[in-house]
Amino acid sequence: MTDRGRTVDLGPLDRATLTLLSRALSSDQRSVYLSLPRGRHDMAVLIGIYLQLIRRGAELTGGSPCPVPDGPVVVVGLRTNVTVRLAQLAIGRQNLSRALRMQRIRGDGRVVDLQGKITRAVDSPSGLFYLNTALGRPSLGTSVGTVVIDRTSMANDQSWERALAWASEHGAARVVAVADLGTQPGSSRAWTQWPWTPALRADVRHTLGHRPAYGPLTSNALLAHRPAVAPSVAVYRHQQLAELYRTVVAGVVAARRVHTLEPWPQPIADAVRLLNLLWCSWGSIGRQDAWQVLMGRGSGARALARSVSRGTLEGRAGPWGLFRETQWPDLRRGVLDLYELLYDGNPRWDLLLALIDWVRADRAGVPVLVRTRSRSAAAAVAEELADALGGDADSLLLAPRPGPAAGGAGALHVLPYTERLAWDASPRLELHLGVPSTLRTGVLFSGAADEHVAVVEQSEFTWLERSAGRALHGWHEQIRQTAAVLRLGEVPEPATPPLPVAYGPVDLSGPSSTPDDSPQGDSRLALDLSALFEDYDASARAIGTPAKPGRSATAAADDPVPATAVLTEPEGAVLWLRSDEQVDVLIGQRYARVPVTALTPGSRLLRARGDGQSRLHDRLVMVMHDSAEVTAMDTMIGFFRQAITAVYEQRGSWPDVLAALKNLGSEVSSWQTVSKWADGSVIAPEDPQDIHRIALLARDTRLTAGGTWQRLARMAEELRRIHRALGHTAAAAMTEAARGTEGPALRQLKTLCSGIDVSEVLEEFDLVVVRRVGGQKSVSAAVLGRVPGPRSASSSPQEAP
Repeated sequence: MTDRGRTVDLGPLDRATLTLLSRALSSDQRSVYLSLPRGRHDMAVLIGIYLQLIRRGAELTGGSPCPVPDGPVVVVGLRTNVTVRLAQLAIGRQNLSRALRMQRIRGDGRVVDLQGKITRAVDSPSGLFYLNTALGRPSLGTSVGTVVIDRTSMANDQSWERALAWASEHGAARVVAVADLGTQPGSSRAWTQWPWTPALRADVRHTLGHRPAYGPLTSNALLAHRPAVAPSVAVYRHQQLAELYRTVVAGVVAARRVHTLEPWPQPIADAVRLLNLLWCSWGSIGRQDAWQVLMGRGSGARALARSVSRGTLEGRAGPWGLFRETQWPDLRRGVLDLYELLYDGNPRWDLLLALIDWVRADRAGVPVLVRTRSRSAAAAVAEELADALGGDADSLLLAPRPGPAAGGAGALHVLPYTERLAWDASPRLELHLGVPSTLRTGVLFSGAADEHVAVVEQSEFTWLERSAGRALHGWHEQIRQTAAVLRLGEVPEPATPPLPVAYGPVDLSGPSSTPDDSPQGDSRLALDLSALFEDYDASARAIGTPAKPGRSATAAADDPVPATAVLTEPEGAVLWLRSDEQVDVLIGQRYARVPVTALTPGSRLLRARGDGQSRLHDRLVMVMHDSAEVTAMDTMIGFFRQAITAVYEQRGSWPDVLAALKNLGSEVSSWQTVSKWADGSVIAPEDPQDIHRIALLARDTRLTAGGTWQRLARMAEELRRIHRALGHTAAAAMTEAARGTEGPALRQLKTLCSGIDVSEVLEEFDLVVVRRVGGQKSVSAAVLGRVPGPRSASSSPQEAP
């Protein structure tokens, strides 16, 4: 097997995984859940190829019974441009279509091979298919044999559940899941689970050795270094910080224990959001606020603090009335005091700088990855680090390239947890700012770095230790049960040593009278915070900020949100759209974005079919550029919008901003145009000099230095070209893609997108005509943007469930 022309050398861990899977399927295990260290990889594709090879071998030799059941093998995952990736793989000298009958499932349920030949799925009863979940849940019109689900490619549990539902709808005899360590199947299936824990991988490496790492089809990189049994810890102390945090967490847990069907009062919900923002902030709160709002992540800390400060819970009776009298004063005062403490000068900032210096001195040449809980926090930290250490903030936000660090000892990256990195054999160290939530414990065992250091306040140490210990114990129990079912022999009890303290304790609140205290022995704490954190985690998740950029809602996935029912042609399906969102439409030969409330009968609406849920314009940009380049684009555009906002705040009004621009020679005719640059409805000025003028007025060196404003102008022009082309070609190109023939519209888009075939991307979208727009109704956030099913033409939006 080759990947991009280079032989794929499967190593001991690959062989162990595939042998285990074969044994599980031979033992009639119907659902297998393989957990691997977090990272970006193609192990699900490898498993699909392996299962197909087993079946093809059994067909050719007629030997022992084949453990792979009859019916197509289907790999299910969310990825960009599946066809291009599959075309890079080969068996011998043949591509996967010729060697293994590999075909991609289209949005209409038919399948297409790598030569572009379209057939019915029923005509390939022993084929190997790939379903991109961005296409939704197309029906194949036939049952399938084995479904391999790449859960690592899916952003949320809803996508995972939809993939499982698709497998059930198609009568899958076997389901194999490839997931991250730390995730749980969470479904009604009886899963056979096998987590590749650090201890197991260390045994494989010690017994069987390791092979050179190459490409995402192997797990060889996971054996390049001896896996650490558990993460290391950097411990700091700050008495006031710890006491305030304890007070607020205790208040939130008390609120969670209020027994009532009423939703949480807004001030309490805002207190939880404010605490989440403050605790993941390691620099300037004001700077993080700016990025929080700029990236559409909802209210910033200042606005939430204002809401909490004004929140009195007056008029509340019953359980919430009692909470107002007993718990609310301490919770309110605690979170506001915490805000003041961190806003005036975040004491953890100097610690972060000291940690970076320590890593560079103690582990010379090893890249440092600073992990944050959100993109806005990453952007804020990167900007401050660039100011303190020199360099460009957008460079810090770029993911490291695989292989040895090009930047040597200066290699530093700031990335949110949502940025998934490929497994890499080169040394890396990840700094985790705080204890990850119970849902993210697996990030401490990620395969993207060979060393993990969690930076925690002393009061959090026990919580971290128990979270890691519980995860390791749970994984061992899964291994023990699976070993018994598959008759693999006894599994020895693992040794779980205490978490090693690599740095500290360091007292940030002043000289410590007991510098040698162990992290566990904090006598200041009146209660065990670890007993509260689990309840706090549940509360924080229920009021968490959503992961999707651009959506400012703060409801959980199952909470009701205001939505508008739109009845669409041609099937009469009802589509629920968030009432305060904007959607993509085609107006004549113009591709535009309009509020949902502006839709009218006859509007042509572009709708994402499946889990991608992106704009067509953004998807084409993602096809042309890798994630690092897209991140750089977003960062520079963000700098520009910040600069415009700064000029507006200096001048006081948009007409005054326009006057200042004209004084510098701008030919912009209206202040409304300038305001659209700030709110993002227009990408950037068409005259590149206007970008420079804004940068000069704002005195923003991020844009004026190093030709950044010229780079931004070139990017904006590229984005505008795609925007204009979509207006002229989108409808015709989608029709051509549906027919499977490349016509003039597809060719024009292909030329615009650097010669890349975009027909697969177009299949991810439907062009529907609005028949009628109904009223608003609260619906579950999980159904937004999704069609529940065809409805009769007589149905009205008001009758929709």
